Amino acid sequence: MKFKLFGIQVYVSFLFLAVVTVMLATDKTGFALPLLLAVTLHECGHIFMMWILDCSPKAIKLIPASVQITSSFSKGYKNDILVSLSGPAVNILLFSTLYYNYLCFGNRTTLIFSLVNLLIGIFNLLPVKGLDGGTVLFSILCKYTDINKACLLLKFVTLIFSVALIIMAVLFTIKGKMNISLYIMGIYLLIAGLIKM
Repeated sequence: MKFKLFGIQVYVSFLFLAVVTVMLATDKTGFALPLLLAVTLHECGHIFMMWILDCSPKAIKLIPASVQITSSFSKGYKNDILVSLSGPAVNILLFSTLYYNYLCFGNRTTLIFSLVNLLIGIFNLLPVKGLDGGTVLFSILCKYTDINKACLLLKFVTLIFSVALIIMAVLFTIKGKMNISLYIMGIYLLIAGLIKM
């Protein structure tokens, strides 16, 4: 499905819609909706920073496990870092505000939404390919070395993180405390690390 929103070409894949529908329909924890809202606000943080830096988005692609935003021109490494950090910054700011609200009023919904924002923010700061922290690391590496070495180093760091997560998942499973989220994150990062930039 393609459409324009505020002059931005938006593409939403059928598979993305299917995954979101299944998530919402099968969620028994109450985390799916806060998670989708936190991810949406995270991406809005990136878009807002792009507008501030006068490199507004040209296209947004919504596909499973990824939101791809392309701008109309190259932003430069400094701006790449600012745009990358703006998404997690929104999540961490929301966490701080909502957690303080929870401490004052004790609303469980506020606590869930604050913790989901914290997790989204911290996860996206991991210095691995495909996440905001990886973009920051790549931009810093490109400043001090050539682009090929930067790609290789980022791939190496990503593979180390993915293997560490998978090992942690296996250890939890051996102890009888299986955590499917660790497997999913580890495999996602492993695939991201193996795909060419």
